[in-house]
Amino acid sequence: MFKRSRRTIFGTRLKPTAPPKPTRERGVFLRRYRTFCYRLLGERFDRGIASEELAERLKQAGLNATPGLHRAVLVVTTLIALGAMLATSLVVFLVVLALPTWYEYVGVLTGLAVLATFGSLTLLVGTRITNRKGQLERELPFTLSELSVLASTGMSPIALVRRMARRTHDPAMTGEFKKVVYKTDIQGKDLITALAETARESPSTSLRETLWDLANLIHQGGNLDEYLRSKSDDVLKLKRLTQREFIERLSTFLDMYVSLVLIGVLMIAVGAYLINAFGSTAEGLDANELLILLAYGIVPLSVAMTTILISIAYARAE
Repeated sequence: MFKRSRRTIFGTRLKPTAPPKPTRERGVFLRRYRTFCYRLLGERFDRGIASEELAERLKQAGLNATPGLHRAVLVVTTLIALGAMLATSLVVFLVVLALPTWYEYVGVLTGLAVLATFGSLTLLVGTRITNRKGQLERELPFTLSELSVLASTGMSPIALVRRMARRTHDPAMTGEFKKVVYKTDIQGKDLITALAETARESPSTSLRETLWDLANLIHQGGNLDEYLRSKSDDVLKLKRLTQREFIERLSTFLDMYVSLVLIGVLMIAVGAYLINAFGSTAEGLDANELLILLAYGIVPLSVAMTTILISIAYARAE
């Protein structure tokens, strides 16, 4: 009498399978693109002069790429940007608009596209290193506290490292412990060597010193719990000192903003009023032009520069 749907189990309707996410497709495309760049130029670059400094920076940035692959992606992407912008600007300024000085616009836009592409890819490694360093140093004090608690229970060093690699929080520090476990369990290295290599690949000076100290303690023997507790206290004290310096620096930024931006804006506005009253100009600008420059140029630029300085200081103190 009643028909049961085939898509139900014990009266519960099954949900349809979700379509694949766009991020997966994007990851497949990036992997194929990197493979194409490596086959085109990367192998030749790797067979040439090896750059140990670039290889170390790529490891610190967390990029799974050889120096040849990085250079190949840089060159190929810049050439693609050059060709795309050159073709687009030629169509727009030569065919559609038919400007007599089309070559100037084409040259400027193509040059800007090449510089922007090359510059952004060049700065990518440094940006990733800075971001990883900040994230590691933010998570390090709490990780050391957790390590100290676990070490006080009498766990062996290798069991301690494996336990930290199974965590679901603090992803940056957990990833570092996963590297150590990979080097010991998959590559067959001893724990001291794995810690030393992971420390060398880390962008954070504090984490690098901590891993080296752990390797020395395991090699020579020592009280691991006491070291982790004292190291955690030292890192927390340093973090508090950095935050205190940020608060003092923030008051300096506030004074600078009030004195330079607000008072400077008022002085320029008063100057524009006097210029209008006397019917003169300032460097060829009348009162209206001066106020427009003030409202749409000087004030936004001053606020943006102050915001950037505060953001940089906050990122260092976080």
